[in-house]
Amino acid sequence: MTIVNTPASTGSRTLRCLPGLCLASLLLLAATGALAQPDAATSVPAVDAPDAPSGTEGTPTFSYRWLTGSTFHPVSTPGPFAYSTAGCIQPSGTGTRTFHHKLLLPQGSLVKYVRLYYRNTSTANTPTAYFTTYNMVGGITDHSFVSGSNIGGYSSALSGEMNYTVDHTAEPINIDVSLGSVTDGSVQFCGVRVAYYAPELEIDIFKDGFE
Repeated sequence: MTIVNTPASTGSRTLRCLPGLCLASLLLLAATGALAQPDAATSVPAVDAPDAPSGTEGTPTFSYRWLTGSTFHPVSTPGPFAYSTAGCIQPSGTGTRTFHHKLLLPQGSLVKYVRLYYRNTSTANTPTAYFTTYNMVGGITDHSFVSGSNIGGYSSALSGEMNYTVDHTAEPINIDVSLGSVTDGSVQFCGVRVAYYAPELEIDIFKDGFE
């Protein structure tokens, strides 16, 4: 009979086994301990990610809400626009060059960034996206905005860091996008990505422990 002391994670219990079974038992316990270790590479948020604010070590990871350009609506009527490709749109004719989309996030979310995706081959115009709220009595607040550049081809641009707490009972949220003054397809809007921290869920059955 052989006595094997198990690791502390198993409660420091003593395992008695026959000589022929001890080796298998030890291998199984070692494998279990290895699987229980967290992956250090994935347990820490990547603070150098494109949409990560400074000084966020130990904070929750971002949640994202994507809005494709082809799901946006023109602000005014008539508002003709053309579908380009891959979810991108462009104004056409003499219609509006401003588009919007309502933004629905979990109540209490903390919004940090808006990333604009676009295609631009114009040297005179750049697309701009606004994170906007309305008070329903004529007031408009642009909490943040982000503009693209004149570089050719597809690209993205990131807004400055913001700290907006979502309260759908107080004001609605829109993403408004202006594509400048051109209608020749040189400026195309492909979508936005909103980075936010979702509110923590509170589970009552664990609030006072397991007793």
